[in-house]
Amino acid sequence: MSSATATLLREAGKESWLDRRVDQAATAGRAGIETYWLINPMMGNTFGSRLAFSDAVKSSVRSSLKENSKKHQRLISWVSDLLLDHARKVVARHQSWGLQPDEPSKLIYEPPEGKTCMDEIVEVFQIPEFNREAAAREKSQSEVEISSTVAIQLRDFVSAIADTYIDNPFHNFEHACHVAMSVDKLLGRIIAPDIDETADAANHTSMAFHLHDYTYGITSDPLSVLAIVFSALIHDVDHRGVSNMQLAIEDEKLAAKYSKSIAEQNSMDIAWALLMTDEYAELRSALFCTRSEMMRFREVVVNIVLATDIFDKELNDVRKKRWEQAFSNKEDRQLTSQENKLRATIIIEYIMQASDVCHTMQHWQVYRKFNERLFMELRAAFKAGRMGKDPAEFWVKGEIGFFDNYIIPMAKKLAECKVFGVSSDEYLNYAISNRNEWEARGQECLDEMLAKDDGKGGTHSDCVDDTVGVTDV
Repeated sequence: MSSATATLLREAGKESWLDRRVDQAATAGRAGIETYWLINPMMGNTFGSRLAFSDAVKSSVRSSLKENSKKHQRLISWVSDLLLDHARKVVARHQSWGLQPDEPSKLIYEPPEGKTCMDEIVEVFQIPEFNREAAAREKSQSEVEISSTVAIQLRDFVSAIADTYIDNPFHNFEHACHVAMSVDKLLGRIIAPDIDETADAANHTSMAFHLHDYTYGITSDPLSVLAIVFSALIHDVDHRGVSNMQLAIEDEKLAAKYSKSIAEQNSMDIAWALLMTDEYAELRSALFCTRSEMMRFREVVVNIVLATDIFDKELNDVRKKRWEQAFSNKEDRQLTSQENKLRATIIIEYIMQASDVCHTMQHWQVYRKFNERLFMELRAAFKAGRMGKDPAEFWVKGEIGFFDNYIIPMAKKLAECKVFGVSSDEYLNYAISNRNEWEARGQECLDEMLAKDDGKGGTHSDCVDDTVGVTDV
């Protein structure tokens, strides 16, 4: 590339993408023209990432970028519409409860100096008690109007969040959308199967209370539901494509700021700081109405974003103990309010954790698509000297262990919650099926991925089908 293009990249903060040519070309009357190689940002400068583009390649790249841009905008639109639907439910709840809005100046929060998200971990979310009077007068979602200003700010926020995602093979904006879709699916499956809809149709309040009780208050708390979807959107913001251990080595400032769960806390802080900016003031007023609502929203988001750090043994041990405390009691009795809230907290965390790895519990083609992307991301890190061991050495056995020790036990817990209807059985069945399929064909799939990564093509038979997209959940 020319020095002018290199200057533009420097100004955009992409200095690491540049490699100044040492074999500078000399032409008549123009000695020593300064040009640069473009370095593949995922692979570093370690294995020949220099590219020389012909006109045909340039045309192909432009076409690919244009199509990727269209897909990117479709994803932004889809997430924006999803969040807007949940926002309407939140506004309907605020109106039915008769909440008086706080001044916009009160709807701003920055963590105190020296405090991090880790200091905000709680044992139990403050899920509101059921309010019969409010439920009786609550408007339907279709009756709630959201101003065009709020809708525009919401889409702009989603677009800004999308821009904070790095173009990793796996931990990218499409992954966030995939997780959001899984979250929405699970939330939509939280039902009370014993309700006789015909008999209760005339008594909306009675049905609402039954659903509230059956789902430990989750379905009657639209703010928490919105927080879960929001968390899916932002949970991997600025992910660098490496583990927290490697991130601590590469970014000393982040390591000094966060003692653990570095990537997760960084994602939370970036997204929250963006939401707190002046340009989203109307959006905050619509979503939160009061400062206490904003802080309750943050409580859910902080805790479930940090719950996606599944490799922190200490945090995982705490969650296991809480699960035993909440669900080991099989007595047929009315739960206390605190027991209900504890169960709701755990279920909300599991919705997020399951959705973060939902590709393992979906159709084989979806599983293979995202499995390959994660492998390519880690192998790129290894080749760039950002990972100590080639993932190819442990990928086949590692996946089986991941299914046996994490995915399948999680799918079983989703079933034990008894609030997800047929989805819990569906997730468990797919997890077991994919595990067995991988055991039989994992080496074959790995060989194909290695061939593809090493530039030798690869048959891909039916191991992976790239036509399966984010909407095929």
